[in-house]
Amino acid sequence: MTTKQDKSLELKKGEIKQILIQTASEVLPDFEFLAYKSSCYSFQRQRNVNNLTVYEMLQISFTLKDKNFACSIASILNPDYIFSNHYNTGLLNPHKDLKVLKHNSGALNIQDAYYFHNGQVETTTKTVKEIFGDFKKYGLPFLDKQIERLQSNSIVKCGLNYIDKLETDKVKLKNEIIEELNNGGLLVTSIKHPIYIDLKNKMNSIIGQTKEDRQKISKAAHELLEIYWTR
Repeated sequence: MTTKQDKSLELKKGEIKQILIQTASEVLPDFEFLAYKSSCYSFQRQRNVNNLTVYEMLQISFTLKDKNFACSIASILNPDYIFSNHYNTGLLNPHKDLKVLKHNSGALNIQDAYYFHNGQVETTTKTVKEIFGDFKKYGLPFLDKQIERLQSNSIVKCGLNYIDKLETDKVKLKNEIIEELNNGGLLVTSIKHPIYIDLKNKMNSIIGQTKEDRQKISKAAHELLEIYWTR
């Protein structure tokens, strides 16, 4: 793909933005271009679930020099995470690589890990259409699954209900938990704050949950408190 030439013009710096926006409008019109930040083009759709705003993201990193795209997809409750490029396997703000979703594998070789182009308009446009096609086929079900989780997962519902009823000083809570994290090497297992422990215990008390979800409770409890003090 990167060496095969076509008869179109060479792509100019910044020209990819309009190709992305145009293709998004054709394939996924409900996803709007949000911003270009940290070498990444972000597209967003918002949905509401039980008075919560869910920010659904498609993030596309593009390089003219290396002739490739790297793409990821996220479903976010905490708006502070909107422009984060860190992957997240948690219950509340999942963020995954689009190619990983497509291949259903965590370890990909270099040929499978990126979308490639040749630096020319025609082939690059074809690659962009492939990206949005994959996003429609593999990304939208991922986002729908997360909406379903927010509506039906007992652990998540317990945690959201907890922070809805929580009444404590947000700034104080934030500072205390951040201090514990900094002292504990940024590991959520280092948090011993009584509110965090109480929330985690209540989520752990929910019966009938999968082992995989239970393993994510520590992270989820921290992210729930982040949502609480971000509101």
